[in-house]
Amino acid sequence: MGFLKKLFGGGEPKKYVDKQGVYFYVACDNCGSRVKVRADKQHDLQNTGSGYEWHKTIVDNRCFRRIRTVVQLNGNYQMTSHEITGGRFMTQEEFDAAEAAAAAEN
Repeated sequence: MGFLKKLFGGGEPKKYVDKQGVYFYVACDNCGSRVKVRADKQHDLQNTGSGYEWHKTIVDNRCFRRIRTVVQLNGNYQMTSHEITGGRFMTQEEFDAAEAAAAAEN
């Protein structure tokens, strides 16, 4: 039986890890809508020599206001500084907690 599990991949499913994406979490100042945005490391980030820079205008799906962002990242793709107009950045933990609370209300 162990042979069949090894052959056909039985057991715990593997969790997908996105190695090419950097994720940002934003909340709209106007309506509070939360948005998860993925930046592709190869195509969306500009190499500045000492790190990376990402420019993005985000539009939420509730009030459709523009949220303009400029993010500086270090060589390890960690945010070092940012500018945002029309919204605020959230941590992944804040985003997940807010999504879970919203799902519990429905």
